[in-house]
Amino acid sequence: MGRQMKPGAIFAYVLSAVGLTAVVTAFLTNASPYVTVAQAATMSADNLHLAGDIVPGTVQVSPHSKRVTFTLKDAEGRTMPVLYRGAPPANMGSATKVVAVGGVKDGVFACEKLLLKCPSKYESEGGAS
Repeated sequence: MGRQMKPGAIFAYVLSAVGLTAVVTAFLTNASPYVTVAQAATMSADNLHLAGDIVPGTVQVSPHSKRVTFTLKDAEGRTMPVLYRGAPPANMGSATKVVAVGGVKDGVFACEKLLLKCPSKYESEGGAS
């Protein structure tokens, strides 16, 4: 005769399986890929990471309406307008590189998060790190 599992042990196994499934699902749901401008333009997701350079002279900050717009140029040389809704980051004027987190809507990369990289005061004037 086979041994029967106690109800407490069965409950513990089921609870563990449900917990593991929830963790994996949460990770996969929140994982967002880095994409190029060309890839972003073809995707309908809204949690994409678009990385690139801020095209000089394109930054427009509207503190009253809490909007920041600029053009981003990716590593392939393609550009896309970016719209960020929120208070302008303090270092927006000195930023050179950006990661925008969001998605494309009507040809514009609309984002809710900006990760900025500014030139370091420790870099040499030649640009070497």
